[in-house]
Amino acid sequence: MTLIRSPHNQHVKLYRSLLQKKGRQESGLCPLEGVRLIEAALDNGARLSSLYVSDELIADERGRALVERAAREGLPVLQLSADVFVGMTDTQHPQGLAATAHIETRTLADMALPTTATYLWLHELRDPGNLGTIFRSAAAFHVDGIILLGHCADIYNPKVIRASSGAIFAVSAAAASWDEARRWAEDNDVGIVAAALSAPALCHDVSYPARAALLIGSEAHGVPDEVLTGAQLQVRIPMSDRVESLNAGVAAGILLYEVWRQRAS
Repeated sequence: MTLIRSPHNQHVKLYRSLLQKKGRQESGLCPLEGVRLIEAALDNGARLSSLYVSDELIADERGRALVERAAREGLPVLQLSADVFVGMTDTQHPQGLAATAHIETRTLADMALPTTATYLWLHELRDPGNLGTIFRSAAAFHVDGIILLGHCADIYNPKVIRASSGAIFAVSAAAASWDEARRWAEDNDVGIVAAALSAPALCHDVSYPARAALLIGSEAHGVPDEVLTGAQLQVRIPMSDRVESLNAGVAAGILLYEVWRQRAS
């Protein structure tokens, strides 16, 4: 196998391009870096395109086992010198393993519709760290689909992927306008439950619809009034008056846990 020593190699240039949204859109690929993240992506059904390896940087047997797994599954494995690998990736302490994965584009029509379902609707959520954290919580609490309303962060942004620990490949996600999502909910008997600081009902005092869409607003503005009016139910999370509001990722996790707790009991 030829060792790639040039930062101008076409495979290296492709990976670097994926750190920007334009490169991801043009190629249909996204970048992954690190042993655990690539393992999680594979375990969650991600379709990898190539694996990038720098043997000089791989520190443990877990990384070498991942390389062997990729080779057994027929994934192209590219060998890079340490300096080229470090220059290609965007983390401070590279582990010597990176990969490219195919981007999955889904629509509302692709959402599963079991009798009992939990969906998470995110309105104008633009912080990559929050979005990644929410995907991780969604995977933990068996969310059936995430709908990105309006201008949300790109779920294949490397910061989102890292914060999600690979969970973006475990939960179906689709982008839609508010009107499209509301019509889909009406057509499929999905009840919209909005999180709002002004809501009279506490999140643990209500019964959630069999098919529930939990609506979380942006970090800066919450759910706008014109969207709130389209929800069948509004709830708030009880908290002290020491803070004005909760981080969107924290709020989503609390509400998802509450729905999961009620249904599990």
